[in-house]
Amino acid sequence: MAIHFEEYGNKTAPTIVFLHGGGISGWVWSKQIEYFKDYHCLIPDLPEHGKRKNEGEFSIKKSASLLAELIEKRANGGKAAIVGHSLGAKITVELLITRPELITSAVVASALFRPIPFMKMLHKPFIYKLMAAMLRSKLLGPFLVKQYKFPEKALEDKCLLEFRQLTPATLFRIYDELYRNLGLPKGLRQVNVPTLVMAGEKEPEAMRQSVLDLARILPVSEGILLKKGLHTYPWAQYESFNKVIEHWINDKQAVGDNVIHLL
Repeated sequence: MAIHFEEYGNKTAPTIVFLHGGGISGWVWSKQIEYFKDYHCLIPDLPEHGKRKNEGEFSIKKSASLLAELIEKRANGGKAAIVGHSLGAKITVELLITRPELITSAVVASALFRPIPFMKMLHKPFIYKLMAAMLRSKLLGPFLVKQYKFPEKALEDKCLLEFRQLTPATLFRIYDELYRNLGLPKGLRQVNVPTLVMAGEKEPEAMRQSVLDLARILPVSEGILLKKGLHTYPWAQYESFNKVIEHWINDKQAVGDNVIHLL
């Protein structure tokens, strides 16, 4: 099974792969595509997401394997910088462990490695049936999408469309993969890829602590928070986020007015 992807920018320049979070797809990186136009950008849709919503079943390990194939075949020099957010950040960590030779640098943005209160209690099939029904509601669906703080109405519309296509089974699988992979995986101490680990300052404590957990164990890493950032910062604070990515890829330093250094 091949992974669906879009290609942007300068096809002869160094490659950046952007990995989206759960329930949405590659379009969410529109502000990064604009900013990194001088790079070669690969924007995949993960299994059961976007243009691959009816193909296969999502898993972190399988997605990492498919992305490794994509990098080998389509990235310039067979290597790429990886930027992953949320679910995409978990896949980035899996790639760092399994195929570090393919990665020039990595940004792990909001990867959860600690439990959030009531997580297990709410991880039940009927909860996802209720969630899917809420997303399809003419009143609740648009209201919920507004909370994502997209910078443009067109992005809100894309989000609402994809949310309404999510089935309860797909939602359960996505969150099940997240929750079953909460602990830090083995092999991180052997990863020597320069890795920036980050989260938003206003994200839950478990997410902020996950930054410290991961940055402490990776040999070549920094851990930061983005000031005033919620989980939506890749698009809600895209200007600050883009500059952080650019400095990390080029200089291996986390700099910026909105950066809070943890490690």
